[in-house]
Amino acid sequence: MKQNFFLILMLFLGLFSCKNEISGQAKGKDIETQFKKDSGILVDVRTLDEWNEGHHKKAIHSDWNSGEFKEQSKNWDPSKAYYLHCAAGVRAGKAADYLKSKGFKKVYNLGGYDDVKNLKLE
Repeated sequence: MKQNFFLILMLFLGLFSCKNEISGQAKGKDIETQFKKDSGILVDVRTLDEWNEGHHKKAIHSDWNSGEFKEQSKNWDPSKAYYLHCAAGVRAGKAADYLKSKGFKKVYNLGGYDDVKNLKLE
């Protein structure tokens, strides 16, 4: 019984301490640094209404909810880096998982728009 408790505890702690690439929704300077090392495409996966309320000038729009993202991504280059964001990071996470399942290797979930809107991306 004690062993099961410790095993479950270790798994639980491992889930919350893992950070894959820049995922885990890194902030500010980490994102800017990564973007400088491996510039790619910033993709806003929010709805069109959300996009129209404001978006990063470097971003392209590809709505996850409407299915637009899956359709557009068929034409994307899997060798490029893709930096995804939505309003809070959930849809961007789903979109990142989708791209990875299609063989894209450099896919990053940046979290929400508030985490991205003031970034200085060159």
